[in-house]
Parts: sequence; structure tokens; C-alpha cells
Amino acid sequence: MTGKVTPALSGPPLADAEVEAMDRLDRVRGVAGMKAALLSLLLSPALPGRLRIWREETVTLSDAEAIRADVALLGPSTRLPWFELLLARMGASALAERQALLRSARRVLGPPGQPIDRLLWLAMRRQFGEHPDLHAQPAPDPDVSRLTISEVLHVAHFSAHLARMVPSADAAQGQAWYQVVMSRWLKPAETPPWQRPDVDALVHALNGLQLMSWMQRPQVVRTWVAAAKQSAPGRLIDPTAADALRLSSLLLDSPMPPDLARQYAELDPD
Repeated sequence: MTGKVTPALSGPPLADAEVEAMDRLDRVRGVAGMKAALLSLLLSPALPGRLRIWREETVTLSDAEAIRADVALLGPSTRLPWFELLLARMGASALAERQALLRSARRVLGPPGQPIDRLLWLAMRRQFGEHPDLHAQPAPDPDVSRLTISEVLHVAHFSAHLARMVPSADAAQGQAWYQVVMSRWLKPAETPPWQRPDVDALVHALNGLQLMSWMQRPQVVRTWVAAAKQSAPGRLIDPTAADALRLSSLLLDSPMPPDLARQYAELDPD
């Protein structure tokens, strides 16, 4: 980023304080500083205990508190783009430094946690080179309107986790969203009942989705976003739900649908 920010197409314009904070964050290029910023992006007001662990992990950096203060000024349209940008920059660091960041992130994200924490953790692992076995991919040109039974189950299990955040944190709305999503491929009587997946089931489902064709993965993401918009006609998608959907797009190497992309600022990565 060179200080150039394209604001989100939806929502209010960026405040001057937020733009100034991003200018300062853009000048943070050392590994220790980027680590402090990334770990700051994992903090949550709902989990104040994380701050103590963050301070333990950043104790050697004199500017850590200033960096955290700047991260705290980021709004819903910029926090996740900054998370992705800093991950990309950290991806160029030495393996030992990336591994150290993952260990620190695991401590900050340790229990108790939130549903989106698993997606943030998986996104960090993905950025640092952990991918499924690409040799296991199916034929490149399947019928995009049809999924195999195993692929539908992967969609169901991953969607069940997303339903804890999309369209909001309300359990009843989330399970209704899950039913709308699955109706794209199954009749109501055929749809597996919603069940909260454990970590192993979530990772297994993600691996299966990542092995779907480059034409089918965007179809799944579009279905998720369309169902979220259906539950909030004429309004923005809830910020936590939008973050969950954006992270899912990233994890599936899929472009974001316009209804989702317009809720985020665009950062110049140079």
C-alpha cells in the first residue's frame, strides 16, 4: 500500500483518523511490527483476556502499543483487508518467523474463542503455504450445476460453521440461512440437519471444497452471499457475517461477489 485507499462502495466514508492510522500502519514493515499489527487484529473486546497474551507476545517491541492503537482505529471495511495485506507481506519473511507468528497467533486465539477465529487461523495457515494436495483435483470441466454427494456434504459441513456467523450471531437466523444455502442442491427432506462441526470436520470440509473445480468454488461462494443478502434485503451484510464470507472466499481462492466486495475498502498492495 502506498497510502492510496479506495473506500468501500457501501457505508460511510473513512474518517480522517482511520486514514491517518492506515498511513502509519503502512510504514510498519519490520517483522516484529507486522507481527504486532497482525496479532492486534486478532483481539476482541468480547475477550479481554487476549490483551494480556498479546502483550506477552509483543513485549520486546517498543512501538507495539502505538501499533495496537492504530489497528483499533480500523473500521469494518478496512480491518480484514489489512489482515490480508499484512499476511501477504509476512509471507515474504523467513520460515522461522512465519512459524513464530503462527505460534503467537495460536496463543492469542486460544480458548475461549469465537467462530470466526477458526477462519482467521485457517487463512493464516493458507497464506503461509499449507494447501491441499492439488494432484487430487477432479476433472477440470465438470457440470457446474451439479455436485457429487461428497461435495454437497463438504458444502453442508462448512456452511454449518458459517451459519454460526451468517447472517448474524442469531442461531435461528443462521440455521434458516443454512437451509436456504442447501436448497441450492438438495430438497429440504434431503438436507442434513444443521449440526455444529468440530475442528476436524471443518478442516476436512474445507479441504474438500478447495479441491472442487475453479468454476464450482465461486458458485458456492455466490450461493452463500446471495442467501445472506436474502435475509437482509436492502441492507449491508452484518460485519461479522461479511468477514466470515470474505475469509471463506479467500480460503477457496474465489473472487468475492460484488454484493460482498462493495462493503470493503480496497488497499493498494504496492
